[in-house]
Amino acid sequence: MILRCVVVDDEAIARSLLADYVSKIPELELVATCATALEAMSHIRTGKVDLLFLDIEMPEITGIDFLKSLGDGPQVILTTAYSEYAIQSYEYGVADYLLKPIEFNRFYKSVNRILANRNVPVTPAPAPSAAPAEAEKTDDFLFVKADNKVIKVNYADIEYITSKGAYVQIVTASGKKIMTLQSMNKMEEILPATTFFRVHRSHIINISFVNAIEGNTLRLGDDMMISLSKSKREDFIQRIDKANLLG
Repeated sequence: MILRCVVVDDEAIARSLLADYVSKIPELELVATCATALEAMSHIRTGKVDLLFLDIEMPEITGIDFLKSLGDGPQVILTTAYSEYAIQSYEYGVADYLLKPIEFNRFYKSVNRILANRNVPVTPAPAPSAAPAEAEKTDDFLFVKADNKVIKVNYADIEYITSKGAYVQIVTASGKKIMTLQSMNKMEEILPATTFFRVHRSHIINISFVNAIEGNTLRLGDDMMISLSKSKREDFIQRIDKANLLG
């Protein structure tokens, strides 16, 4: 038995990621990816959709409002960056609630639960690839998905990285800003520890761009000020001391 799926999300990066995850599970078939709930409705009305991956915060009609209109439609897995909707969403009988950024293992467990409830034999999860889903680590650069393309970013060009909800924003020394669907924890894992340091839960900096430490604030470049967490300050001082940056 194959479950026919529709992905609904107004962000192209999120649609691409979920479409890739669906392609890894033989028991799933991707019918369509849609940027709005209205677009998805035309597919659902055919009666040939079994499973809906639905974002919540979307223009025109939110995922919650769309849920209210589905009635006896397909099963729904919500995919969102906002945890506050969880309790409300389960009132509408959703199958699961996935928080962005969504890891494949969590996605697979959610789908596996639905397949098991339908007594569908499940193919074992594919072995994880050597590279993370959203960023590929190499010797001196990485690739990230942004603006419907894959962008190469040299480590040496990255000045700092800031958390933006389910996304991170990579800022280069030239002032270029790249927004990509990724977690700060994953970025911290990917970036070389010899050059980068997570100075705050919301900030990772390239140590080579630090011009001054002013209390619990770091000055990067000419005018960029980044908060240095009190809990990270001692470790950061030790880190740059080892790098002979204190003189």
